[in-house]
Formats: sequence, C-alpha cells, structure tokens
Amino acid sequence: MNTRTLSLLIATLCLGAAAGMAFFSQTAQAVAVPAGDHMSDVGLDPAVASGDHLDADATEGTFRKSEHGPIGFATADRKVENTADWTSGVIRGDVKLAVSVLDQIASITVVVEELRNNFETDTFTRPVRMYAQVDQGEGTPTFQVKDVPFSEYPYRVTLHAAGLNGSVQTLSVTKQQPLHDIVLAITPGAPFSVLLRDQDSGAHANVDLLMRPVGLPNGRPRLAGKTDNFGSVVFESVLAGNYELLATFEGQQFGEVETITVQPGTRNYGRKIQGQGHVMTIARGAQLDVRVHDINGYGMEQCTITATATDRRKLTEQEGKTDNAGRLRFANLQPGTWQITVQCQGFQRVDQQITVQPNQEPMQREIRIVRVRTR
Repeated sequence: MNTRTLSLLIATLCLGAAAGMAFFSQTAQAVAVPAGDHMSDVGLDPAVASGDHLDADATEGTFRKSEHGPIGFATADRKVENTADWTSGVIRGDVKLAVSVLDQIASITVVVEELRNNFETDTFTRPVRMYAQVDQGEGTPTFQVKDVPFSEYPYRVTLHAAGLNGSVQTLSVTKQQPLHDIVLAITPGAPFSVLLRDQDSGAHANVDLLMRPVGLPNGRPRLAGKTDNFGSVVFESVLAGNYELLATFEGQQFGEVETITVQPGTRNYGRKIQGQGHVMTIARGAQLDVRVHDINGYGMEQCTITATATDRRKLTEQEGKTDNAGRLRFANLQPGTWQITVQCQGFQRVDQQITVQPNQEPMQREIRIVRVRTR
C-alpha cells in the first residue's frame, strides 16, 4: 500500500468517527416528554377563563377544534373588509368550548347591550339590546351580530348557555371601528361548599341556606340547601359572580346576610373542577340586655360590663360599655353559667350570676350600682 492510499484511508476513518460522535451526541441530548406533560408548544388561550388544559392528547380539558383547521371568524385567514361605506357595525367571533361542557350545551346565545341607561339622552331612547344564536356546526362555534348601531357608548358582548359560565367583552362600535372579531369562551361552574360555624367552631346543623345571585351576570339561578351534621352544604355547580348567603332556621333568619364571590371553575389536575368554599360564622347563644342605673333610676353610661363563662375549663369572656342610657346587649351567650360584672368609676363593683338554658328566650337584667363611700 502506497503512502497516498494510506492517507486516504486514514482520512475516511476520521470522518466516519466524527460523524458517529455527532450522531450519538445528539441522541443523548434528546429528552422524552412524559405523557400528560402540559408544557406543550400550544400557548394558553387568553379566552380560557376556566383554566382548562390545552393538552392535545388529553380527553378532558381540551378545546374542540375542527379537523380541517380553524374556520371561525376570529381565527380564519380572510381578506380585509372595506368598511368605508358602512352605516352600522358587525360583531362576530369564535366560541371556545371546554370538552367537559360539550354534553351540557343545548344552545348558546350572544347578547349585545349598549351600556347606557334610558335617561342619558333627551329623547329617552332605549339602549340597544340585540340577540343572536351561536352556530354550533362542525368545527369552531361562531356567531355574527349585524346592523349594530354606531354609538358613543360602549357595548357589552355576553355569551349565555344554561348552567354554564359565559365570558364577557366590552367594545366600541363606531364609524371608525365598525367591525370587531373577538373570541369568547364557555366554561363550567365550580363545586362550592359553605360551612356554618359558631364562635367556638361548632357546627350548625339543619340550617337552610340560600345562595342568591347579586348583580351581573344575569340569568344565574338561586341555589338552596340544608346543612348536614357537620354544618356543611355543598352545591355541585355554581356559576361565577357575587352571591348573598342567607341562612334561616325554622323559617326565621339565622345570623347576618353575607356577600361572597364565586370564581369561574378551574381545572388544576385531572378531570375534576377545583372546589371553592366559604366559612360562615354565626354566633350561638341567648341574648342578654343589661341596664345599669343609680339609686335614682338614672342610666349610667360608660360602665364596663364583663360576661364570663364560669363552667368551662377555658374561660370565655365578652365585654362592652354601656351607652348614654346605661344599656348594653350581649347578643350571644351560650348555654351555661355566666358571671356578670359591672364596674363604673366612683361606684362599687357589682357581680351577678345567671344561667343560660338551651333554647333560652332573650333575657333582661336591671343592675343598680351605688357610689363608693368616702370618709
């Protein structure tokens, strides 16, 4: 073998070795993505209020898409519209649907409302309110609202589907902006639990609870339930928005009305919607009204009254000062033995003991105080 042939053979072997090293180096750097990993190349759609996944392989938490690509108004490639001669506007768009809500949808309505009241103009013209059905044909559901009057006031565009959350968008329809392509979403309600507790974290059982919708969005139903032995009531699907919680016992209001906010349903792991909840504290016990007066019967203000439970290992105290009529109310004294102590500057201290029975009717006490004798 001559020198030239030997050199060519060595060069060929070196090139082969370099190519092999490069191939195995690339193979070693490749990392397999575990099944179900949500860090895919599909970005999170801002219209997804529910937090559902966009995992292409998941059977739950995905959005319905056309097998032939996007065909909606907001996502499809289309030519630029010439709106120069338009005398009214058009609002059109796509509806994102979580797979978990597909079997719950009968129909979807889009509502366009002009955001002004009847008295903002001299003509007392009613605000514009328009409706349109969403086309749920194959592929992305779409809607189109035509002949929307130009207005100096904005329009609120809302989706309505019975038993589900519909997203909202506010926009302006004017001569300068007559056409809008938007994306809205339909998302599920959330499981919501309410716990009724007293001041010592004890459960209130057999209490009727009403969740009453307040404000927008419209169309949400009232929800009613009764607490179990643990003081809890669970509503399986609650739509997003503000609610008033009203508790009643044997037909009478029980505690104060509270206002809460329910968020849209979110899906963190698996197929279940994440639950939400609220603890409603309603103090338990009987009402005691105390009036402090002097020997002439005049009410004594700014006297300190302390109620102390004496039949418990852990003493419980409630304290307050009398008003200008000498009165003070303890709204909730639990059944048991209580010591009532009255202290007022320049007067002798007074101690009395009372017993609160279960289902005790409201009580009243008149306590007379006398001045401290001075020599």
